[in-house]
Amino acid sequence: MRACCLIPALLLNACVVMTPSPALKALELATLTVSNASVLLPSEPDSPVIHAYERFDGACIELNRAVALADFVPALQAELEKNGVRSRVYETVLPETCRHSIYYMAQLEWGKALFSSEYQPYMSAARVELRQQGRVLAAASYRLGMMGFDKWASTREKLAPSVKAIANGLSEPRQTSSSRLSAPGAGSVQTAFSNQQKEKP
Repeated sequence: MRACCLIPALLLNACVVMTPSPALKALELATLTVSNASVLLPSEPDSPVIHAYERFDGACIELNRAVALADFVPALQAELEKNGVRSRVYETVLPETCRHSIYYMAQLEWGKALFSSEYQPYMSAARVELRQQGRVLAAASYRLGMMGFDKWASTREKLAPSVKAIANGLSEPRQTSSSRLSAPGAGSVQTAFSNQQKEKP
């Protein structure tokens, strides 16, 4: 960018040439990347499994203390509410009044955000399941994008597609074949948490 300063000839008889510094350009690029993180999020959940079930408006969330992400449950509840589903949290025994329950798991990693010198946790994968009397009605996952541009997007933004998928019943099953679940790469997040996916009696 060129700009000529109108300075009296006695003081400066020349045009001043101004060019953006490399540091400024890097700052602009970094700011653009951060502000567009949500745009780069996938709009569809990873490996959804949705069976036919009736629309529901309430569910109980099983608290998973293994997920050390403070905003996970609030983000999950906010997205459920957005999709017309009220929720409450339980820890050990599913309340008898709860017809539908939601189980979740998440994988955390650590990294340094832009302009930060300290390591912070971020969610790199997650899975949410809708259950009824121990039977999985729907499940959907989030997985960090290949380029990792969505790494520092909010937990709620990452969960949004998966919650939307399980909160809305379908008239026809989206997937009934077990072969897709066992195909390589089809259930990457499910495989990552295979040790945690035990059905409750």
